[in-house]
Amino acid sequence: MISFHEFFVLICSIIAGYFTYKWYLYPLYLSPLRKLPGPPIDVPLMGNLLRLHRAEYGAIQLQWTEKYGGLLKYYGFFNLPRILVSDPKLVQHILVNNVYEYPKPSSLVSYLLPILGNGLLVAEGDVHKRQRKLMTPVFAFANIKEMIPIFAKPLHTLKKLWIELLENNKDGKEIQIDIMSFMSKATLDVIGLIGFDYQLNALTGNDELTSAYKMAFGTENIPNMFFRILSNHFPIFRKLPIRSNRETQKASKIIDKVSMRLVKERKEAAIRGELKGNDLLTSLIKVNEQQQNEEAKMSDVELQQQIMTFLAAGHETTSVAVTWAIWLLSKNRDAQDTLRKEIIEHFPDTDFVPNFDTINSLEYLNCVVKETLRIIPPVPVALRVSSKNDTLNGYFIPKDTPVFIPIVAMHRLSSFWGPDAEEFVPSRWLDPKLAEKLSNFNYLPFLAGSRSCIGQKIALSEFKVFLAMLIRNFEFREIEGFNVKKELRITWRPKPNLKCWVSRVKE
Repeated sequence: MISFHEFFVLICSIIAGYFTYKWYLYPLYLSPLRKLPGPPIDVPLMGNLLRLHRAEYGAIQLQWTEKYGGLLKYYGFFNLPRILVSDPKLVQHILVNNVYEYPKPSSLVSYLLPILGNGLLVAEGDVHKRQRKLMTPVFAFANIKEMIPIFAKPLHTLKKLWIELLENNKDGKEIQIDIMSFMSKATLDVIGLIGFDYQLNALTGNDELTSAYKMAFGTENIPNMFFRILSNHFPIFRKLPIRSNRETQKASKIIDKVSMRLVKERKEAAIRGELKGNDLLTSLIKVNEQQQNEEAKMSDVELQQQIMTFLAAGHETTSVAVTWAIWLLSKNRDAQDTLRKEIIEHFPDTDFVPNFDTINSLEYLNCVVKETLRIIPPVPVALRVSSKNDTLNGYFIPKDTPVFIPIVAMHRLSSFWGPDAEEFVPSRWLDPKLAEKLSNFNYLPFLAGSRSCIGQKIALSEFKVFLAMLIRNFEFREIEGFNVKKELRITWRPKPNLKCWVSRVKE
């Protein structure tokens, strides 16, 4: 009869053997991915993660891409291999040709789901197809044109606030302003108006929904790096009774309550024949009610979940993009002056209300917007996972392989963009040779295919209106000695919040 000691040793040996196989033998000697080019493991059981997290996101990925090519493998936690895909043809294969065979990884979904629900940003497969089909008419060109003047309303409020701050300054000439904080509030007010005709008053007050959104997505509630890494690999960490988790749960309840109230109010108005307006939620309910097939319609819960999707996707990325654009222009005064000259030629009045045709006709403004999204894309990486076996460039990719598309690295490849690929050069977009070789698969600020940003035309128009009104009225200068880093949170945010010297434009 086996003794307890012998039994214990046997069990420990089996466990040790299992993890030796899973974390060492399989990834290094048996996995099909071992055949792909890529860097060796840096630290046992940590793979290459420490090197990645110590550098600015995209820097190491760019080095690897230039060295190993558009398809490579590297190692994550416990030496588990993952692939980095930047070859445009393979990106098209993943994002367009086989989009639903490469869904978001469960770790990312488990993070987004409690706050966003199964809305367009999170949904997969047939659910996503149905939601996308219903929502496409909502983002029609005619609707977007009517939104342009609405973008300006919070900006006029912002302008008054900044002028008051300047006037209250001792010399009244120049002050330091937290650009990120103000852009976050202003874009939140915009999405409240165009998304569901709701006054969030983020710039001037603190509405219940605004407070809940800040609690869920604000910088003060983003866990530290170590906790985020653990949570991505072990979602159970998000259930721990710690402050950030409790606040996220509290915020979700408030968001659910307010957003459901908005849905019910609009649906009741529709029943009474009193549903008016062109905000996204109203337009979506109109389209939804026109569906003859009940199975094609969105439920009240699905409509509610789109509200948070509007908030997250329609606010966070734009606020970050505008902030980075101002930072880049503050460091490149010639580009800022060139842009201001173009804006003043078309909008001589400082209190102008832009229109769609004029704002989109400004050539250099368009260049600045494109170049900002190239050099600092708000979302610098796309995360996917293979849901079945596949073959990429002749290499076998097994089911459940983590797939990373390094957008920022693709945007900075010198082999495509030239020797100044890592520099902010808006005028590059005036080169007709760039237009000839550019595709949706080497410039990806909004991704591509049916999972691309459905509101990208709105986002681009809002971005342009923000820059036009801000550059028309204010000059921005970098603060000497102020060091800002890019930190990948939900988006690629500045850390600390980005500040600039701000002064009024001299007439």
